[in-house]
Amino acid sequence: MSTPALHRLARVRPGSRVVVRHLIEGGERATDVLGELVKLGEVEVVVERRGERIAIPVADVVIAKEVPPAPDRWRVAAFLRRAGVAVLDLDGVIRTFDESGAVAAMETRLGFRQGGFMGLAFGLPEASAMVVGKARYAEWAAAVRARLISDGHPEEAAEAAIATWTSDHGSPIAPTVELVDGLLAAGTPTFVFTNGTDRVPTELERIGLGHLLPHLLNAADLGFAKPAPESYAVAHAEIERRLGRRVGVGEVHFTDDRPSNVDAAREFGWQARVFTLP
Repeated sequence: MSTPALHRLARVRPGSRVVVRHLIEGGERATDVLGELVKLGEVEVVVERRGERIAIPVADVVIAKEVPPAPDRWRVAAFLRRAGVAVLDLDGVIRTFDESGAVAAMETRLGFRQGGFMGLAFGLPEASAMVVGKARYAEWAAAVRARLISDGHPEEAAEAAIATWTSDHGSPIAPTVELVDGLLAAGTPTFVFTNGTDRVPTELERIGLGHLLPHLLNAADLGFAKPAPESYAVAHAEIERRLGRRVGVGEVHFTDDRPSNVDAAREFGWQARVFTLP
């Protein structure tokens, strides 16, 4: 451990990112190992790279040093961590639906192409009314059932379809939930802005995301849905009310999986980026 090649690592803590150049092939050439320092011992240096622990004999080390942390390759995460106020969409960003494939199977049974059932559901006037608080989820589900029957589907099949669809409360998207929890732990004001329904609070509780309810901005409560310009103005005003201070529009960093919602947020003045997973 006292060799000149390793003196730069003498004070480096385990877990730090390091690069170790060492001899291979009987000393004929050298190669680098970049990863996290696990142990610096008298006989070997142990570095973890992508989950694999590599033991390098001290006698083979040419040079070793600490290097800066890896850049954050999840650009959306880095974007939100720079925010004065972070705002994220819910569906497709923090939660996803039909993880079991039950809804897709139901669509097939009814003769829909993939996504056809949801296209029918969201095409009904009750859906547009619901997301701005002028109708309730139960009314929407009843309207979908009635439409299926009027389109010629047997009542029993329509009932089964509605039961399958309404029982899916979504599933958390783990990387985004971890990101949101990290933002909150760091003290960044963080909000979830969704074109949701009156059922969203119950759904979040059931899938283990009830801790996000104090941070929820639901179009069904605000009275305007994305991408209407008014929705961003009302959401911004609600953010200011909850924080008890004025918030510059440029302080807000927003992400959504729908480009039209992102474009509208930029028009309003928020900094915005289309959501992608890492």
